[in-house]
Amino acid sequence: MLFLVVLVGGYAAAVLLTRHIWDDREATRITYATVTSDGAPASADALVKVRDVVEKRLYGIGFSGSEVKIDNDTVVVTVPSRDPDTVRDIAMPGQLTIRPVVHAMAAKTGPQTPPPAPGATKPFPAQRISDEKELRQSTNPSIQILALQYQATRCGDEDALAGHDDPNLPLVTCSADGQTVYLLSKAVLSGTEISEADSGYNRDAGRYVVDVALTAAGTNTWSEFTSANIGAQTAFTLDSRVVSAPQIREAISGGQLQISGDFTAESARELAGILGSGSLPFSLSPESSADALLPATLIAKLLRVLVIAVGIGVLAITVTGAVYLVRRPATPHW
Repeated sequence: MLFLVVLVGGYAAAVLLTRHIWDDREATRITYATVTSDGAPASADALVKVRDVVEKRLYGIGFSGSEVKIDNDTVVVTVPSRDPDTVRDIAMPGQLTIRPVVHAMAAKTGPQTPPPAPGATKPFPAQRISDEKELRQSTNPSIQILALQYQATRCGDEDALAGHDDPNLPLVTCSADGQTVYLLSKAVLSGTEISEADSGYNRDAGRYVVDVALTAAGTNTWSEFTSANIGAQTAFTLDSRVVSAPQIREAISGGQLQISGDFTAESARELAGILGSGSLPFSLSPESSADALLPATLIAKLLRVLVIAVGIGVLAITVTGAVYLVRRPATPHW
């Protein structure tokens, strides 16, 4: 009898502790508009790529139970969180390039509050993006000087060119901290030559970093470039801003890069996730967000089946035990 009481009581306690597996998950549904650099509608193939990239980014930051759907020319993302800011960075274009530094100078405005992340505000018109390209990606040395001087006065502003720069042209841009403005040559490497990325803590430097592994083609290109440019400065740009500008001290042939900057553990992890998932073919701009519900995860559904199966077993044992106790012969008393 005591065994049956313990069995039923234990099962009841297990059901109580796992009661949340029966509930749908609280979520936020965010609708993003697609923003191409020329203002043209996004192609079907590009939308599919966006969906795949966003899914990888969400998985990388721990939101594996999210949903990403294409609705005409919008991207609808539903995440198991009621705080949309937790997934703000998934809308970043994530365009990484490595460019030789031609010239660097201090920004006239000094350190600035970091501008909003791409996708955090309304998109710039296609004409504005085109104008920025014409000014800041010119191959004319005279225009480059003017662009440097002008850009030095607005390093604290949101960048209309973010994620839209042409890697095959020079670029005038600011550092991520707003302290320096650069004239950069055309890119020698881009995010397409990244095979994987991970974050970690560099104990020697005392800072968080992002470790990047290159593809075979990227490894060959980087090895040849570093061998021929020892002593030169190169800039790692993410969405048109310089996050790091180290000097090449030796030839690098192993296909491993390390990006350092003013990273926290979280921002380094997010950047690694963005770089490892690939870049978006165009920008995403949030149109709306609303509370939503997501169905239970596969693990929760399996737990439901397990709880039900155990419940059936407990019920069978309880009934069998009760029948036995009722029908067993009475113990004789002498």
